[in-house]
Amino acid sequence: MKNLILDIKYYLLFLLVVLVAFYLYLNFGMNFNKNFSPEIIADASFRDEITLQENQSEQIFKGALSKKIKVDKNDTLIKILSSNEVESKYIKALIKTKGSEKLANIKTGDIVEISFTENKIPKEIFVTRNGLKGVLAEFKDKTYAIENHERIPEVIERFASVTIDESLYQSALKEGISDSVIMDLVFIFGWDIDFVFDIRSGDSFEILYEEYFYKGEKIKNGDIKAARFKRGKKVFSAIRFFSKVSGTKEYFSTRGENVKKAFLRTPVEFSYISSRYNLKRKHPVLNKIRAHTGVDYAAPTGTPVRSTSSGTVSFIGNKGGYGKMIEVKHSEDYSTRYAHLSKFNPRLSNGSKVEQGETIGYVGQTGLATGPHLHYEFRVGGNHTNPLTVKLPDAKPISEVEKKEFFDHAIKMINRLDELFLKFYAKV
Repeated sequence: MKNLILDIKYYLLFLLVVLVAFYLYLNFGMNFNKNFSPEIIADASFRDEITLQENQSEQIFKGALSKKIKVDKNDTLIKILSSNEVESKYIKALIKTKGSEKLANIKTGDIVEISFTENKIPKEIFVTRNGLKGVLAEFKDKTYAIENHERIPEVIERFASVTIDESLYQSALKEGISDSVIMDLVFIFGWDIDFVFDIRSGDSFEILYEEYFYKGEKIKNGDIKAARFKRGKKVFSAIRFFSKVSGTKEYFSTRGENVKKAFLRTPVEFSYISSRYNLKRKHPVLNKIRAHTGVDYAAPTGTPVRSTSSGTVSFIGNKGGYGKMIEVKHSEDYSTRYAHLSKFNPRLSNGSKVEQGETIGYVGQTGLATGPHLHYEFRVGGNHTNPLTVKLPDAKPISEVEKKEFFDHAIKMINRLDELFLKFYAKV
């Protein structure tokens, strides 16, 4: 009898559990999709939709519809999104979307762009370094898709004509030319013009360059297309040309000569000459007449020293009064020496290849030196020559097969400069 009563109790308990489960299903199961927003998972075949609130399409987002955030040290994508009004359900969806690892791989200095709809949906999240190439997450049909993306910019030509007053840099800035374009101009003409010593008030230049825009916003400065620099009575010109033969972009004068030289004029930037080439100079340490077979550039210890041309390291180490010295052989005829260095580029050894402009060492005071400076020698056929007056060999000119194409292009660009120059001063 007791066993029968116990069986009935268990049966009633089981029945009660079933009834409770059925009650919960009726009251909550039908509204499950209304209260839960499924996450998007990596496999597209199982991708669910983000369920929006019923009144979300009617809400007006009062915040900024687009934001740009520069990535700082220790930033993460989740941290950036959550602190810029992106709801957690969208962040979760991004994390579970295929390709999210590319989006999350942000680095210091990157830009994260977030575009919202008026009802606060983050419709686009773009991670980029330069404003044009990057990774895009786009919200469509209640799901995200992530892919590598490159924007097509609008390229605008800009012309400027500048007469130098105080300095080239300040005069160019006054005309709205950015730092990067000024530095490009200095690099292009720096083979022929010493911008520290040669520039005078009244010198002038005209420049035609590109600016990149996307949706009306400037993204970056592009190349200089053509430029003309008037220094005293001399006129220097540079035309950009894309060579199909070499597959490179270079600048040439209107005569088809490469504006680039085989050698840089100076091995140290932002320095001054403390001692010139002089075969009868009295040595400041030895206190006797001893030929000074190079040029000394005074600069703080640790200032980078660059190879003035490509070549092979033929000597690196200590060499008597030269102190720490590097010699670079550029060809059978040309070699250069860099002395009194504080240290060398650690990757270099005898036989190492170096590129023009590459840092090979740092200014110092080793050997017979009274202060920190670089002693620079230029040798032709094994003989010392004055680095300041030697005629530097040119880089390769325009190829014969492309001469006609280049000259046609050069005439067009010079005419364009003249046309814009006249329009510019007609307005003034």
